[in-house]
Amino acid sequence: MNIATTRGLNGGNALPTQAKKWARLLEVPYIERQGNGSLQAIKDAYNLDGILVATKNGPQLFSDEGILFYHPGMAVLRLQKIFQGEQDNFVAACELKLGSRILDATLGFASDAAIASYVVGNDGLVQGLEASKPLWFLVTEGLQHYVSDEPLLDQALRRIKTKWTEAGIYLKTLASDSFDVVYFDPMFKYPVKLSSNMKPLRPMAYTEPLVRATLTEALRVAPLVVVKERTPRVLRDLGINELLGSKYSKVKYGILRRKANETT
Repeated sequence: MNIATTRGLNGGNALPTQAKKWARLLEVPYIERQGNGSLQAIKDAYNLDGILVATKNGPQLFSDEGILFYHPGMAVLRLQKIFQGEQDNFVAACELKLGSRILDATLGFASDAAIASYVVGNDGLVQGLEASKPLWFLVTEGLQHYVSDEPLLDQALRRIKTKWTEAGIYLKTLASDSFDVVYFDPMFKYPVKLSSNMKPLRPMAYTEPLVRATLTEALRVAPLVVVKERTPRVLRDLGINELLGSKYSKVKYGILRRKANETT
């Protein structure tokens, strides 16, 4: 994506310094914001896809679809249900327990990774990959600084490790059985209507489809691979026939298991 950084309007002299630091880290231009100049004017003038804005509340990504900022999404509600003893289908599909090692190959806003981190605890490992550099940066900052009303969630967020890379490339660098499970939640091939606060995510997201070759590599890295989708046909096209999900939701978790006679 063609992006740049700039400062927010309210936050003092620290914001330009922060925006310049982020520009160096991301290897993108820093654009000085003249007075109260609009972000749209800057975007249009420099022909940008988006602008990373340093604000007093942390980084925000501005695009034609709106402003994107980090939040844990449904993780808060899902964690409350886990506290109440309800099953989380993601946890069940990935067979997570204390000490499990999970590679979330499509991190996004890390909502699933947050749940995984809570379940696997301090002795486990949650590694998240994100192919979109702006989204990786935004989420990485959020995971380290977001404060909720639930300390256990905040602790889980801090434990998540992130890496800017594409899953198909990174998987090839890993030794066999580096993880217990590899998880994919790619951008849905047939998108649903996004809520207003998530609509700005789509232009920032990595949209290349998941392919069988990547799943094959994932099965070398872990004996269990799980793919989230809302269209069973997409899962079947990937060679996935074992599904888990609620009858009240279109979202399904496709499960691939390494065959017993396959060696690593």
